[in-house]
Amino acid sequence: MNTEDIKAKAEGILDEGKEKAAAILEDGGKMDQLLEQVENKLETVPKAGEYLADVPRMISLLKDHIQKDYTQAPTKTLVIIVAALLYLVNPKDLIPDKYLGLGLIDDAAIIAAAIALTKEDLHTYDVWKDAKAQA
Repeated sequence: MNTEDIKAKAEGILDEGKEKAAAILEDGGKMDQLLEQVENKLETVPKAGEYLADVPRMISLLKDHIQKDYTQAPTKTLVIIVAALLYLVNPKDLIPDKYLGLGLIDDAAIIAAAIALTKEDLHTYDVWKDAKAQA
């Protein structure tokens, strides 16, 4: 499987999760639960890697959105991020996480696809967050 195949598969998985992600995005309790699951999972990962290292930034964006501090992210971007995080905590993903190292490859591919699809909006969020920190 080449890089383009992996990217297409990852984007397809994100597409499949959009409906569920949109519903969770609207439910504050479920959103809090998802973010807690993701944070707990990241604590168990021995090395987050290049792409999983961006997950805390995604969580931060979602938390700022929930708290209505940051309202500039398009719903499409929020849904893609939630769909990626749902996949990350799904115990039945393509390569089970019990296979240390290998089990994170599919998770990293999904996160990488989400980052690629939301790159501009994540950059806008970073600029906003930096400006807020300097204020």
